[in-house]
Formats: sequence, C-alpha cells, structure tokens
Amino acid sequence: MRSTPDRLAALLLVAACGGRSGAPPGAPPVYDPGTVEESITAVLVAALDADRQFTTVDSLWDPEASVVANGSPRYAPPRFAGIDLGGETAITSSRLEVRQSLVWVSFDYRWISVKEGTAREGKATALLIPRTGGGWRIIHLHTSTSGE
Repeated sequence: MRSTPDRLAALLLVAACGGRSGAPPGAPPVYDPGTVEESITAVLVAALDADRQFTTVDSLWDPEASVVANGSPRYAPPRFAGIDLGGETAITSSRLEVRQSLVWVSFDYRWISVKEGTAREGKATALLIPRTGGGWRIIHLHTSTSGE
C-alpha cells in the first residue's frame, strides 16, 4: 500500500479527532465557562444559604479550604463577611473565569434581614475545583464588606 499526501492528511485528521484537543492521556479535563456557570452558581448560592442558617455543608468545601472574611480567617459559619443568622441572601453580580480545571469567580452578594431591618452587601472571590465523581468544591473564599 502506497502512502499519498491525501492519505497522510486523512490519517492525521482521524488521529486528531480521537481525543481531547492537545490534552495528553490522563490529563484533567478542560472546562468551558458556559458549561460550568450554572453548577458553579449553584454551589455558591448553597454556600451563602448555609451561612445564613449557620450550618456547614461539607460537600461544598474542600477539607483544606482557606476562608478569609474581612481580613480574618474563618473556620465555621458564617464564612461570608456580613452574613448573620436568618434573613435572605442573593448573588447580585458575578464574573467567572476558567483556567483548565480551576474556576475563579468574583461576585457581589447581599444579605437582607427584614426582621432586623438590616441589609449588607459584600464582595467575594472564590476558587473552585472539580469534585471526584462530578460537581464542584470551594478551595478558597475571600469576602469583604464595607463594614460590619
């Protein structure tokens, strides 16, 4: 069988289609912002919701996660600066970037307590990585408010 330039080009094309683009075998998957935005938002909303209830949802956090709120480390809820017991929380704006399998999110959030007549706004930066078996977990969270 004789090799021709057309046959060689066809073989190269088939070989290129056989895996992830440029990723060596065994490399972690590369994620796209459009495909992870919804699941990342769900993790962050769940973390805010757990904070307002002063509960811990271990599945949202890496065991070695670092958390800083208004310049101080936090090891238990509330992990987000400006959050108190009760009330409601919401993400008001966000910006998400993906670098291979690391997701970086910068977002603004709000905590409101009608009962207390209090509202606080905060800014946050979160880093998330994929969980084994699917989903995401927070490995770093840094939040701040203009004052507590």
